[in-house]
Parts: sequence; structure tokens; C-alpha cells
Amino acid sequence: MGEFTSPAAREQAIEKAHQAFSAGKWSTATELFEKLYTDQQTAEFNRYLVASLYHDEKYLAAEQYAAEQDTVYLASAETFQLRLDVALKNQQFIFAREFCELPSAQAWRETGITQITAAEEAARQTLGETQRVRAKQFYHLGDVSFGEQRQRLEQARQLPLKEFMQGIQYLLVDPFLHPLMRATLLEELLRLRTTQTVQVHWLDDQTYVVDTSQLQPVGASSAAQQIQRYLHENLAQQDPMLMANISQTITLQLMMLYPFIDKIIKNPVAWVRLVARQSVTDQADDAELEEINVWQHRLNRYMAALFGSIDDKNHEKP
Repeated sequence: MGEFTSPAAREQAIEKAHQAFSAGKWSTATELFEKLYTDQQTAEFNRYLVASLYHDEKYLAAEQYAAEQDTVYLASAETFQLRLDVALKNQQFIFAREFCELPSAQAWRETGITQITAAEEAARQTLGETQRVRAKQFYHLGDVSFGEQRQRLEQARQLPLKEFMQGIQYLLVDPFLHPLMRATLLEELLRLRTTQTVQVHWLDDQTYVVDTSQLQPVGASSAAQQIQRYLHENLAQQDPMLMANISQTITLQLMMLYPFIDKIIKNPVAWVRLVARQSVTDQADDAELEEINVWQHRLNRYMAALFGSIDDKNHEKP
């Protein structure tokens, strides 16, 4: 029965939890709803637990639990406001803005953005030095390992939008930034629904101008969709293990090629068959296969660097 010896014991705990919540006994409510949520990870228990923690001023724990089920807070104006309040108490400004940009949040978006903007300005006044350190570390992501880059990005999501965007614009032209991190930053712009243009230093050592309002998810590319269709139709039943391995490799490749996936993968079937080490002689001519091989060799070197197979050469361009 998990946390409870019987259904009756669970029902009794639910009643006590609601009574504590209604009485404003936040520590008691937190303890009871935490047990209930551990037993059953329902949307209702999550919301009550997060609300209890928020009122008990345990903001970090509230953020951690809320992040497990963000979408359940789009059910009403009240739950939306709770999720926004929790995020802002933790200076999660970028998440808060992305949350407001979700289609289901349209009715509350304007008031939400107003609250975020005010909270960002307050943070500038009270957390000035902390914000400067975060910004400086963020702007120099290319100087550290990929693991450290991810940590610094998470910290940078606590920056106000203006400083966050300045960092992204600087980083997108950094030739030493790992392509997976570049893709991650571009996806941040997609979730933020930005409409400006940015310069992007890409895998071919060329700099491109990208209209962020035209960005689409990685999986929306024509090549990605054709590859997934081929995998499910040809490998899913034959060799599920091979399909899982191939899917993982290709997912990383697609991210590194973002946002110019379709520019490079012109023959998705030949591409995936080459990754799977299957015959491709009937899929493409020699020139096309050579081009695919060149790109896959380049991407494989980036993946080797990512997984630590190239010692300390992470910052050398393949």
C-alpha cells in the first residue's frame, strides 16, 4: 500500500491534509501532502503540496515539486498564478516567461509578463552583484566543459530577460561553444517566442543571420520526421535495441545541425542507414554518400568530445 496501510488510512490522511491546509497550518499540510504525493503523484496532490510549501516559505522545495508537473498549473488562473509566484520567488525569470508564452497561458500572459518585469527590476536592485557574477559566467560558457556549461546555463535562467538575451547573442557567435549548447540556446529563444534576428556561428565556420520568429522545434524539420518514420517502419519491430541506439545518436546529430537540419540532411533514408551501418548503395550516389560521410565524421568528433573521448580537447574545433 505504499505510504498507507489501507485505502481508509489514505482517505483519513487526505482529510487531515485538507483540514491543515484550510486552517493555514502550512508545515502540517506540507508533511501530509508530501506523504500523499509520494504515494500517488497526482496533479491535485502536487498543487496542494506546492501551495503548502509556498505559504510555509519553503520556496526552493516548492519549485522542485512544481517543476515535476508544470502543465497542471495551466488549469486555471489561480493555479497559473501559484506557479508564477513560486518561480519568481526563486528568480526563475526565464522559465516564468516561457511559461507565460505557452498557448494555454494566453488568457493570463499579459498580467504574468507585467509581474515578471517588476520582479526582474527588483532583482536588479537587490541582487546586483549576484546577477553580475551570473551574467559574467554565462557570457563565457565556451571557456569551460560541457557539463559546466549546462550548470552555468541553469544559473543564467535566473537572469532578467535583457541580460539573458545579451548573453545568448554573444554566445551564438562564439566558435568554441559546443554545438549542442548552441542548439539549446536557440531552443530557449524558441520557447521565449522572441521575434528578433540573431547571428549564429555554425558548424561550417560561417556566420548566419537567423530570424528567431521562424524557429521550429528540432523534430519539426522534414528530415527529422522522415528519419523517425523510417526508423519506426523498418527497425522498430526488427531490432528494437538497434533502433533505440540509432535514435539516440540521430537525436544528438539533429540537435547539432539545428537550425539548418534540412540544409544538410537532404537524403534522410541514406543518412539513417549509414548511421545504422546498413547498405546505402541503392539509396544515394557516390558524391552524395561522400558528403554524408564527411558530415557524420564531423558530428562524431563533436560527440566524442562531448562524452570525454578526446581528453582535454573539448574546445578545439573538429
